[in-house]
Amino acid sequence: MIYFIYNLSMNYPLNEKVTYIIKTLNNHGFEANIVGGCVRDILLSREPSDYDINTNATPEQVLEVFKDHKTFKTGLKHGTVFLVLDNESFEITTYRIDGNYIDYRRPETVKFSLNLKDDLNRRDFTINALAYNNKDGLLDFNNGQEDLKNQLIRCIGNPYNRFEEDALRILRAIRFASALGFEIEKETQKAIFSKKHLLSNISIERIYIELLKTLMGEYVSNVLPLYKEILEIFIPEFKYVAKYKFIENLNYLSKEKKDTSIILAIFLQPVEEHTDVLKRLKVDNRTYREVSFLIEHYYYLIEANNVDMRFSLNKMGKEMFIKLLKLQFYNEHIDQSYYKLCLSTLDYIKENKLPYRLKDLAINGNDIKNFGFKDQEISQQLNKVLSLVIKNKIINTKKEIYNYLTKIILKSN
Repeated sequence: MIYFIYNLSMNYPLNEKVTYIIKTLNNHGFEANIVGGCVRDILLSREPSDYDINTNATPEQVLEVFKDHKTFKTGLKHGTVFLVLDNESFEITTYRIDGNYIDYRRPETVKFSLNLKDDLNRRDFTINALAYNNKDGLLDFNNGQEDLKNQLIRCIGNPYNRFEEDALRILRAIRFASALGFEIEKETQKAIFSKKHLLSNISIERIYIELLKTLMGEYVSNVLPLYKEILEIFIPEFKYVAKYKFIENLNYLSKEKKDTSIILAIFLQPVEEHTDVLKRLKVDNRTYREVSFLIEHYYYLIEANNVDMRFSLNKMGKEMFIKLLKLQFYNEHIDQSYYKLCLSTLDYIKENKLPYRLKDLAINGNDIKNFGFKDQEISQQLNKVLSLVIKNKIINTKKEIYNYLTKIILKSN
């Protein structure tokens, strides 16, 4: 993909809150910039999801500058103050130099600096080591803008050292490639494969977050096949998945960007032991249930007529039925015309309030009980009534259902 590179030598119109924060720090004699991913996104003419700000003011000085505003001190250890303006949170972080890294993830110590270059040089990739303010323009000490133009993801400095410091950067590189469609620079790529074993030191919770973001990337089907053996470090089951099947399912991922359960179902469908993987990734209980259900019903035959569809809705619930319908459409088990027919039938069921749940019936358990049924018989009769209503053999009114129940009692006597 060809990106338009915005010229940040111009006076870029930062939003009002960010401008206020930077000007306020400047008015108190401090430097301040937007930094990192937001600068990268602006250069790529993408709307930043949030703005991070860095400054040569110490955390205590930042707190003093914004003493009349709501702030949180939870990140002070690492030099970060969280400032809240009109219910929107901003991270303001002091320039810093990281000490020696421990457990291949975090620096043991953090030293504050007065030098912006120190702060930018400690970051992971050149395209994330960019700063900007309206006075000085773009501040780039690592040729990040050039790498953006060339669509390259490159570690700052020695990539082997960068991944030794923080092994999660391996997955971050792949994630950015998936999101942006960039290539990973050759030496950085070599270091990824050389240091892949270090991922075994990273918490599975952090790995899962990066994996999910990668799977949501627009270019995941182009990127992830190149790094299948990296996945196998924490999902060894992929060693036994044929490459063509792996690539085929990745191609389907581009159609879904939001629903975690559908994304994971597409991704893990080729893995026979998918439930083991879900447990290892420590997904939440709801996601576990939904992904397991979707994979187990991967080839479930969805009928587009309102009777069969209502039985399916009763079995699955509307939300899971729609997820399965999307999954089957994405994976080309049903074509576009059939998908539209199913959606049209769903609309018809909704508009005409056709019953498919017990609570949709004109009677309830107490009504059944009044006919002399007890315990499990009550549930059995309710479900029989619902089945007959769905099949259009009984009209869903109290009168019609009472007539049916009366006939059952008369027959039993």
